[in-house]
Amino acid sequence: MTRPLVALAASAEPVDEVSHVAVREVYVRALERVSGCAVAVVGGPAPYLAELLGRFDGIVFGGHQTDVQPARYGGPPRLAPADPARDELALRVLPAAVRARLPVLGICRGLQELNVAFGGTLRDLPHGNHREDLSQPRDRQYLPAHEVRLRDGGVLRRLLGTSVVSVNSLHHQAIDRLAPDLRVEAVSADGVVEAASARADSFCLAVQWHPEWYAGADPVSTALFREFGAAARLAAGRHLAAAG
Repeated sequence: MTRPLVALAASAEPVDEVSHVAVREVYVRALERVSGCAVAVVGGPAPYLAELLGRFDGIVFGGHQTDVQPARYGGPPRLAPADPARDELALRVLPAAVRARLPVLGICRGLQELNVAFGGTLRDLPHGNHREDLSQPRDRQYLPAHEVRLRDGGVLRRLLGTSVVSVNSLHHQAIDRLAPDLRVEAVSADGVVEAASARADSFCLAVQWHPEWYAGADPVSTALFREFGAAARLAAGRHLAAAG
């Protein structure tokens, strides 16, 4: 079988005063080398993408420095970097992907997008142990920073075979009200929801931390990307069978 083809959501990036759609290369490397997938980068509002999901075997929404606009979940206006096109892409595509039984992986902003797409809300976090230390080199910022407890019977608990794991932490927002169709998968000691899954027939998991940075070296990160890759291969098999 050829490699599963997964869509990786891009974000708006101004470069030399020209708008680009971009992703961090580390996401592509993790998906190619650990998940075993081929990657197609998709960006902009892309209203047609929800109609083309049958051409993909999975979809990934990674992190970014922009926030989901508060108007998307009924929150008060706030001054923060925004990416309306990315919001539109996520909120239109994520529910369609789950309905289509397409494997979904969300990371950082991706967890927040998944929650908002299914009717949840977000909140700002006080300064504390969920922020990266900007005085440190980038590789150190992405090292494990705190523990999270995994839900009994959850996807992560079954996958990792333990009740507590250490994760990195580079975010200033988090889930406030959990969407009705989501389940909590992991919680930090201060009550922040660190992972959630959809009540769906297919793989749909999102985490607040960044497993992509050490995807090939950190056992927790490796397990996440391998599991997503396995789900994408199953989806690819279904697509081949349907086409045959």
